[in-house]
Amino acid sequence: MKQKDFFIQVKKADVDDLWLLCSICRQSYSENFASHWNDGGLSWYLENVYGLEAIRSDLVNPDINYFVAYVDDEPAGFMKLKLHSSRSKQSERSELEIEKLYFRLPFKGKGIGRKLMSMAVQIARSLDKTIIWLGVIDTNESAIEFYKKMGFTFYDKVRLDVPYFKDELRGMWRMTLQL
Repeated sequence: MKQKDFFIQVKKADVDDLWLLCSICRQSYSENFASHWNDGGLSWYLENVYGLEAIRSDLVNPDINYFVAYVDDEPAGFMKLKLHSSRSKQSERSELEIEKLYFRLPFKGKGIGRKLMSMAVQIARSLDKTIIWLGVIDTNESAIEFYKKMGFTFYDKVRLDVPYFKDELRGMWRMTLQL
């Protein structure tokens, strides 16, 4: 059976997209990570990270960019970039962080990740960044494999410090891509 070709479009989000962005962020995160939280944790996280005020605050910050990916005109996922984020004070000016990259489950494997990664690389180069970095839960093997295919390598391991998150899932890899 031949795989269907999908039309993927990516749009930079702005304040006019607040409701849509909150919705796609909450939905895609919940579909992928609801099981990672102890009781009450998911709702706490969604409100604090993907609530209207949290997203609005990010959208008016010139150092943060959100992008919404659409597949055949349906919101499928999002990416959040921090344009001036570093792993250490010494590298602050030369690094860009992909802070969030999540998709709704029906849209995984459709090429959205590759398209958003390509966009992140273009943005980083336009800003004269030499490194893109991200954090990924160390048990998320499919995401780690995807990032490796995109050229990212292991940098170090840290521990996620977020209330309500299951203790056995707090291990995080930081991965980097040299430009």
